[in-house]
Amino acid sequence: MRRVFFAILLLFISLPVLAGGTAAVTDSARILLINPSQGDLDSMIRMIESGTIPLARPLLTAVYGAQVERPVESIRDRIAARGLPWVQVEVIAGDLEPETLFGENPCTPAFRRLFARSDAALFFGGDDLPAACYGRETSLLTFLDAPQRHYFELSFLFHLLGGSQNPAFTPLLEARPGYVVRGFCLGMQTMNVAAGGTMIQDIPSEIYKLRSIEAYIALPEGQRHDNYWPRLDPHGNYFWCHFQPIRFVAKGFFTRELRRGRDEHPAVCSSHHQAVGKLGRDLEVAATSLDGKVVEALTHQRYKNVLGVQFHPEPGAIYEEEGGGHTTSPADTALVTLHEQIRRQGSLEFHLAFWRQFAALLQPAE
Repeated sequence: MRRVFFAILLLFISLPVLAGGTAAVTDSARILLINPSQGDLDSMIRMIESGTIPLARPLLTAVYGAQVERPVESIRDRIAARGLPWVQVEVIAGDLEPETLFGENPCTPAFRRLFARSDAALFFGGDDLPAACYGRETSLLTFLDAPQRHYFELSFLFHLLGGSQNPAFTPLLEARPGYVVRGFCLGMQTMNVAAGGTMIQDIPSEIYKLRSIEAYIALPEGQRHDNYWPRLDPHGNYFWCHFQPIRFVAKGFFTRELRRGRDEHPAVCSSHHQAVGKLGRDLEVAATSLDGKVVEALTHQRYKNVLGVQFHPEPGAIYEEEGGGHTTSPADTALVTLHEQIRRQGSLEFHLAFWRQFAALLQPAE
């Protein structure tokens, strides 16, 4: 009987771990993808399958706030149709309002549970943050589309990092300072506001004092942060982003962790019209635009594996030849893919190094 008991016990121990009601097996990283679009999720899956993100058998959990407008059921169906047992979806209930974001609220228990059973959280790009969330009136040039998404992500990042809005709150990362957080574009902006920072609501008009698209397009490429040609010529076949060189801060994240040279200025996929204003609590600048006027990356003084970048390293098309070609402006005569454009500008290795470093943080100890 004792042998039978231990055999049954061993069987239960070896069963897949249940997470959010979905069976999943992993001997590697457990990564939360916060409110990803279908495209965001597809890119992450593709980069893992291709080895761009060199992780073996990770568990990806796409986490959606119940009030966030995402096609969750169609995303679930697509995952099921592809037969991906290492990808799952979880929906978090709980109403959030601007006055409840930066402290205990209905989502707090879920945030703590998600944190406890994961090793990393990724926050993706999107529309502008509500200015009221950082104590400002809304600019005529601010575009609001999904406030409930912003409330969810602001509150989750506040729970992870803490902020000056509520200094008495103990951040979740105090218990695990090595937890990995990455924010892309809006994700970095949300990180800053969650920590108590503010935003510049329009780069062309507030930083460069310009009043027309033509004047902005005439700026040197290092001072442009989006491709405005589609707004002048909506039927043109242009890239969705501008390929912008950035500048690393001396002894910052990129020179220290990625071993990049101080004089390197890799071109990145840039698509934003807002910028970080006042820095949130304990955040510091890791990269800027070439003229130093726009923050391009943030790190955390207390939690070394927290990084926000104002650019987009997460589209899978950067790393593989796929899709049709595009042009950057009417002056271009040839169509090229996103991958080819990044490769031609000598920045592919920088992007690959970004994901190698991320994966290395999540490798199990030998």
